[in-house]
Amino acid sequence: MNNYNTHNLVTFSNSLLKHFGVKPFHQTEEAVDKILTNHKKVVVILFDGMGQNIVRMHLKESSYIREHYLCTINSTFPPTTTAATTAFLTGKYPIETGWMSWAQYFEKYNRNIILFRNRDYNTEEELTPDHIAEKELPIQNITDLIKEHNPNVQTFNVKRFPVDPNGPKKLRELEKIINKTIQGVDSCFGYFYFDSPDCEMHQYGIDNWRIHVIVRRINDLIRRLAKKNPDTLFLTFADHGHINVKYLNMDEHPDLYQLLKYPTSFEKRTPVFFVKEGKNKEFEELFQKYYGQHFTLMTKKEALEAQIFGEGDINPKAVEFVGDYVATSIDEYCLYAASETKGFALFKGHHAGNTSEEMKIDISAYNV
Repeated sequence: MNNYNTHNLVTFSNSLLKHFGVKPFHQTEEAVDKILTNHKKVVVILFDGMGQNIVRMHLKESSYIREHYLCTINSTFPPTTTAATTAFLTGKYPIETGWMSWAQYFEKYNRNIILFRNRDYNTEEELTPDHIAEKELPIQNITDLIKEHNPNVQTFNVKRFPVDPNGPKKLRELEKIINKTIQGVDSCFGYFYFDSPDCEMHQYGIDNWRIHVIVRRINDLIRRLAKKNPDTLFLTFADHGHINVKYLNMDEHPDLYQLLKYPTSFEKRTPVFFVKEGKNKEFEELFQKYYGQHFTLMTKKEALEAQIFGEGDINPKAVEFVGDYVATSIDEYCLYAASETKGFALFKGHHAGNTSEEMKIDISAYNV
């Protein structure tokens, strides 16, 4: 495992906190610190999944986004939207917030819960009335922190529909909302999230022509925004990259699968396992036999000591979520058990594994 605890989404976020008068939780990102100086209006736009490999695959060096390249940072581990966007929006690592993956096993509820959707991952049951993740893992957003410490700064947190019921559905709508939001404002910090091209890459893969069109449209959008708002510093980035993937089904090895006491958790490229008592050695041997060439396997203790989920004060619930073992993909393979979920779709493109393509993110800056 590489050390991703420097030059990442958290250090980027802490630069923004520092700039707007909030004491940072962690070290800041030097390249970002330098360009923030003297800027009163700052807007960051996150395009889901549009990591370094996607930007450089679909845009020429002479493109507007690539011409304005600032620096390269890492995603969180695992590089997945739940962990990464929460880390950026809190300035804290997944190990601190407990927001670590798409689906996490809550022993209290005996469920694998999709954090963002408040849904049982295995049964697809909607969980009401409480939003369990928000209740069990409360967090404070950096937009609120900035507003609290610097009331003169207008803050905005806008996400694409349906994540935000009032959010934009298309790129043109995103452009209109950003222009309307920041014009006539003297000092502001705005966070805008758009879930393309991630959604499309899941469906079609990273090299499909549709992705090329979307990324080029994003490039054109950023050019228009920056030129229309010369008094605003814009920063574009992603939560993670994306790769084309293949699948391995644990149901094909019942001798291994029957050693688990709960369904697999976390991500298909970084699964977490809860192993029956006294079966650890057998589990390790069989896992290495079947999947060792594609996945790195760590015990809970090894994972926590290596700080793969970040630094800082460990959230006790995060320790629970890690289970007994964490495995992470070192190539294109995902690991799942088809028997665990209803109607599971095998995506063509995915993320959350331990490859540089999934981890690397380029930040570009405009109107510096």
